[in-house]
Amino acid sequence: MSMISRIFVEKSAFLKNFLKKFIGTDQDVDDILQEVYLKAHQIENRTDIKNPTGFLVQIAKNIAIDELNKKARQATGYIDEHLDEIPIEKTASLESEEEAEESIRLYCQAIEQLPEACQKALILRKVYGLKHKEIAQKLDVSVSTVEKNLKLAGLFCDEYLSNFNLTSTLSTADKQKLLAGNDK
Repeated sequence: MSMISRIFVEKSAFLKNFLKKFIGTDQDVDDILQEVYLKAHQIENRTDIKNPTGFLVQIAKNIAIDELNKKARQATGYIDEHLDEIPIEKTASLESEEEAEESIRLYCQAIEQLPEACQKALILRKVYGLKHKEIAQKLDVSVSTVEKNLKLAGLFCDEYLSNFNLTSTLSTADKQKLLAGNDK
């Protein structure tokens, strides 16, 4: 049995509990554990691993974060794709409905431009409804770091949206150019 295989078997319960902090379902955790083992085993064949437990934990963490990012992209992608199908409360006018849809699109674009740490914290808070302490545990950072990242994300999104509110006198075509980054 290889060193990675032995350590993986010894630490599998620890790795499983570690991954549960990031990933919700047991099946997803098991899938990631398999991926961790395969990746570690492949790398073990190419290089000497000095701290196998730390190595396995780092691989697990990286894969879990990748999985969270994938789910976040899926969530924003789903919103973008199904925006027209999302029932919107009847408003006073078609114009205000269009403004609401535009605000959602702008908000999604603002989120995509955030630094990765701010983006993860904001998505975990707004999409998954996690508390600051839970986010800190999932991202392996302090609560104050989560609070700082959420504040920065909020300020950035507010500023991003306010820049488009200042452009309310622009035509729809000009706004589309701005959204596409063709504002030269």
